Amino acid sequence: MALNLSDVRIYVDQDTHEIYEKLVSLAEKNAESHPFRTMKDLFVIAACIGSQQNKYVPLSTQKKEIFRGIIFRDKLDVPILAALAYHKERDLSVLEDPRKIVDIAQGWANGGIHLLQDELLYQPGTPLLNWVNMLLDRQSSYDDQ
Repeated sequence: MALNLSDVRIYVDQDTHEIYEKLVSLAEKNAESHPFRTMKDLFVIAACIGSQQNKYVPLSTQKKEIFRGIIFRDKLDVPILAALAYHKERDLSVLEDPRKIVDIAQGWANGGIHLLQDELLYQPGTPLLNWVNMLLDRQSSYDDQ
């Protein structure tokens, strides 16, 4: 049975929504300033980075819906989010609850988006160049291990 996240709404903290807007170009213009194509892509990446850096920050009561779960790709995004939920809970039963999976992903993304903001927006250079450098730095650190 496939995990279905299509009916779940995805939220970010109201005060982080501006970060998403600064990094996403829905019109696919100016990738140097807006390196992510969709909010969903940025959300999944922020959740992965939050998990990797163990920066889980639950959403505040002031939150904003950014999209619905129907846009998650079943064979790519959903397994990533399920893995992130399992990583936090260390219990397979979490995979039975789509809302819990998304709640956990939102917490990881809420922590990760601030890390991305620091690396991509608060460093010299364009967000795209900073994103590439961040990925290369992380790859180098994995290679050194």
